[in-house]
Amino acid sequence: MCNHSSQLKRRSSLWIERSGFTLIELLVVIAIIALLAAMLLPALARAKMKATQAVCLSNQKQLDLAFIMYADDSKDQIVPFNQGDGYWAVPNPLTWDLAGESQGECLLNLVKWVSASGHDPLYKYAPNVNLIHCPGDLRINNPPGHGWGFDCYTKVNGLAGDSSGNYGGQGSTYTKLSQIGVPSHTFVFMEDEDDRGYNVNTWEISWNLNTGCPGHSQSFTWGGATIPMYHGNVSTMSFADGHAESHVWTDAALIAYGKAAATGTTPSTPFPTVYDSDFNFVYNGYRCPLWKW
Repeated sequence: MCNHSSQLKRRSSLWIERSGFTLIELLVVIAIIALLAAMLLPALARAKMKATQAVCLSNQKQLDLAFIMYADDSKDQIVPFNQGDGYWAVPNPLTWDLAGESQGECLLNLVKWVSASGHDPLYKYAPNVNLIHCPGDLRINNPPGHGWGFDCYTKVNGLAGDSSGNYGGQGSTYTKLSQIGVPSHTFVFMEDEDDRGYNVNTWEISWNLNTGCPGHSQSFTWGGATIPMYHGNVSTMSFADGHAESHVWTDAALIAYGKAAATGTTPSTPFPTVYDSDFNFVYNGYRCPLWKW
């Protein structure tokens, strides 16, 4: 009986000694976890970017519908520049952009101002200030006065835009929704940022009515058309027929410019002048009455 008891004790002792992991086994497990994390993190980052892009497309769609409803209630008139670009024209100076204000206070004051001022003619059709903000735009984390921004979209200048510089060389703009010949290919809102902090501009390219380029009898230069890229090298835009879509930019110089612009700083890389797929995409979507197609 005594021998049996001692044998059980020895077996129990051996089991206890062998129940843990060796250092090598732990290191192998940690290495496997690190490898899995390295494989999953890029996929998670891409999923997050896709999610912000989806929200951005939804914002564009709702703002576009507000744009169309405004025209329906205004005898077909397109919301003009002198009434602001929807939510975009804000007070100068920014009365809430003060030293010591938190980001939350800045946003709260923006919401209050938009809601109470009556300045925004589209607000009654889309009464949600968050529609002007892409979640991929992190400029709200910038210090006040140093590239801080909340609004991410601007109406294209070819639609009842800013008349300065002869409408950027366009000669005229569409003032009524029914004038637009190909609404499914005509930009309405584009992602934008205004490094002045007031976002009073429109999204504008300078049209060269009498200067051709490969494949076209006319051409354009980029002008003030900033293309901030808040979710990778993809931007969203809406069209005059009410739909929204995304475009994947391919030009390396344009992508470098767009990613720098998305931070709220003034990018140093110029817009490209090559006539590539990105050029043709903008050429075909930025339309005005005097342009030849």
